[in-house]
Amino acid sequence: MESERTGEYLEAIYKQQSKKSPVSTSALAEDLKVSLPAVTDMLRHMKEQGLIDYRPNRGTTLTEDGEKKALGLIRRHRLWERFLTDVLGMKWDKVHDEACKLEHIESPDLEKGLANILGDVNTCPHGQPIPDQQGKIKEEKASPLSRARINQAVSVVAVDREDSQLLKSIEKLGLKPGTELKIIEKGANGNLKAEMNGRAVNLGGEMAAVIMTHPAPKKIDTGLQSKIPLTDLDTGQTGIVNLYTGKRGMLGRCLSLGFTPGSPIKMVENYHKGPVLVKIHDTSVAVGRGLAEKIMVVKTGETC
Repeated sequence: MESERTGEYLEAIYKQQSKKSPVSTSALAEDLKVSLPAVTDMLRHMKEQGLIDYRPNRGTTLTEDGEKKALGLIRRHRLWERFLTDVLGMKWDKVHDEACKLEHIESPDLEKGLANILGDVNTCPHGQPIPDQQGKIKEEKASPLSRARINQAVSVVAVDREDSQLLKSIEKLGLKPGTELKIIEKGANGNLKAEMNGRAVNLGGEMAAVIMTHPAPKKIDTGLQSKIPLTDLDTGQTGIVNLYTGKRGMLGRCLSLGFTPGSPIKMVENYHKGPVLVKIHDTSVAVGRGLAEKIMVVKTGETC
């Protein structure tokens, strides 16, 4: 369908211009796996629609209207990916193609229902941020694993390519968002060896280039201090995030909300029933009680 093709181009241009702007025609052709003449024809059509600023030999950027439409598509796509994994239990390497079909359903009520079912989710299963209802997107600073230094500890933020076979290989190694690893050796062609959960893993250059990471949070020594559920902190009390005791599949959700080990946290409101309101990384976050009970913290004191 014409509208679906336009949507594919909008998403591709948005993702590429976030890395390098303006976007070249050849880069789009490679990304979308179509010929250069086909890309040129489509870009001219999209320019007539007011979706892009296209200048032959200079590149393409989205107009304000084009960016708004692109972010709407990306929001629906990533919400559907999260729904397919979290609710229907599909594998993360299968959901991209299905979400590509579903993202073109423009129904505000359906989109709102999806968001309500999923609750406090900020990323898709692959770690990419979900734009909010206003079209704002919070991009986390990250760099490819291939750029990490030897002996540097990093935490996986996202996977920057939604190729099914590659995602399957990444999952087999256990390298989902939130995983921590340390680079122990770098070889030719971008290949590297890393230590993860006490074992060594080998990664090819292609894989290392699309796994986005940031420096791992420093480990804290809690001594003999006891860990308590986040829900046990009273209003005004502070603590440090220690670990998460829920199912592995929900770990990414906690990390997407900013609950990384070692992070200071303050209880803003806790009536000991229903959701709690906390401040973490200078951001106020509402957390459902069921999830909050599985986040373990070390109490550090009272606030004034």
